[in-house]
Amino acid sequence: MLVEVFGVYPQVKVVDLLLTHQNIEYIKEEIAECAEISIDTLYNFWGRLEKYGIVKPTRKEGETQLYTANMDCAAMRALKSFQYELAEIEIEEET
Repeated sequence: MLVEVFGVYPQVKVVDLLLTHQNIEYIKEEIAECAEISIDTLYNFWGRLEKYGIVKPTRKEGETQLYTANMDCAAMRALKSFQYELAEIEIEEET
């Protein structure tokens, strides 16, 4: 839903994915694949996602770290609320 408003920028695609599927744990490669961006592109801004608390590590499978949306982050909660508002607008327009 955020992509429709803000465009198909890689960062927007990743945040939209994480908010839409906030209870799913991903490895970085899965995030890139599901957001339809290259892993190199994801690595270009991954540090900022961590710095601002957008993602949080959950657990490890062997040596592989899994991540999910950090819904403890006020910015992520605000974006989720915004995403809900956008969905409401879409529903109202359809009826």
